[in-house]
Amino acid sequence: MLKEIMEQKDTISRAINQDDKEIEKIANEINKAFGTFFTGCGTAGNVCMTGEYIFSKIARKHINFIVSSEFPNYHHFLTDKTLLIAISQSGETADVLEAIEAAKKEGVKIISLVNVMGSSLDRKSDHSFLINAGPEKAVASTKAATSQLALVTLLAYACAGRLNEGRRLLIETASKVNDMINPRYEKHIRKLAEKICESDNLYIIGRSLNYPMALESAIKIQEVSYIHAQGFAGGELKHGPLALIDKGTPCIALVAEDDVKDDVISNAMEIKSRGGYIIGVAPNNNEVFDYWIKVPDVGDASPIVNIIPVQILSYHLAVLRGHDPDYPKNLAKSVTVK
Repeated sequence: MLKEIMEQKDTISRAINQDDKEIEKIANEINKAFGTFFTGCGTAGNVCMTGEYIFSKIARKHINFIVSSEFPNYHHFLTDKTLLIAISQSGETADVLEAIEAAKKEGVKIISLVNVMGSSLDRKSDHSFLINAGPEKAVASTKAATSQLALVTLLAYACAGRLNEGRRLLIETASKVNDMINPRYEKHIRKLAEKICESDNLYIIGRSLNYPMALESAIKIQEVSYIHAQGFAGGELKHGPLALIDKGTPCIALVAEDDVKDDVISNAMEIKSRGGYIIGVAPNNNEVFDYWIKVPDVGDASPIVNIIPVQILSYHLAVLRGHDPDYPKNLAKSVTVK
């Protein structure tokens, strides 16, 4: 798992090394479709959900995300003018394949973002993009997730007619990830893991593009450390989650330098006033943070850089708690059965 986390220095760059004509061709398909859907499961599902926000913000386009296991229930909305974008690391996830079969029955065109050439999803798609992350063996997806995020972001910029701008942003992001992932950075995160590894519960908040990354952070921590972790939209705290906060409860706030930054900080203050221990993942420190993990300011690519320190934290929490992060109990790398 740690090896694959460190490979993100290179895999993000490989993910966006796509043929411009192919990217623009698919962007045109998205722009002219009458109803476009994202579908995926688990980590890929959280990437899809992030895609909803990215396409709304960058391309001013409404795309629906539906988790693959629920997608067949939406077949009433599908026509031969609909487009389905399926995301999967393995290309063999049973629920994803069932979703595209349901779509194909209605004449829907299938676009896939997949890591395995020749996989079932790759073969059954009208067009597929390989994310080029290389083999991912650890059960918890890390480098594939950020590669998927990078390619979704590139597609959104292409739909907005700003492909070159999007590619420059993502090249810059990959460069900053290269600077970010180093032994000193990992050691800083391990110190945090040592502080919180005995915790029974851990919560993560985010807003806008980083709300789905709060959900993804929870999956990473659940998968390998077996700590009960939950992600929330910051604005939902007063609708229930604040009741879960006790003195010393660790809470990660995913912050970007964007138009919801102040709201996320305000949410973190609400948690801290109830005794929570605030871990800030942010470009800049803030007085509300009890522990700060610095990430670069990369604008709309913030989900990519904000999830990486949580991946590293998850790994160290697992090791400190005596678990094998590569092969967590009860889970498989590819969910090929329903």
